[in-house]
Amino acid sequence: MDVRFRFVEDDTVDGIEITVRAKNVDNQVDALLSKLSQNAKKLLAGQAFYEKYNINLDDVILLMRDGRYVTAVTVNGDHIIKDALSRTEELLDPIWFVRISQSEIVNLKYLEHWDFVSGGFIQITMANGNKCYTSRRYTKQIREKIQKRRIGR
Repeated sequence: MDVRFRFVEDDTVDGIEITVRAKNVDNQVDALLSKLSQNAKKLLAGQAFYEKYNINLDDVILLMRDGRYVTAVTVNGDHIIKDALSRTEELLDPIWFVRISQSEIVNLKYLEHWDFVSGGFIQITMANGNKCYTSRRYTKQIREKIQKRRIGR
């Protein structure tokens, strides 16, 4: 199958519109549409997070509740977000960001190591050396996401 890309300027379109034209829908078309959809969601989440907090979503290692505010630990240092963790979580890409407890969300891109410890907890080591512990409430969901990421690599 021959794939071609072209740009058409259109003042009537708000934002970006992508049209895929093919003789019929096959696995290649489905895969392309799926990839475009995933990238669009990630791009929108990243832009919304950047516009609201001026932090690049790709740089966020973890977010943790710190009293009334949220601290975003990034590769460039820590940033204070004057918002609730639940409202901040709404702007994150659910493919990469996982809530591990009531007070922490981690970015799986920066996950170095994870290990089961006593009592059904998971100890997570991030790329910057931070160690986090999951609550038992989130353990099953986290294990499934981490294993899915490992298989997908």
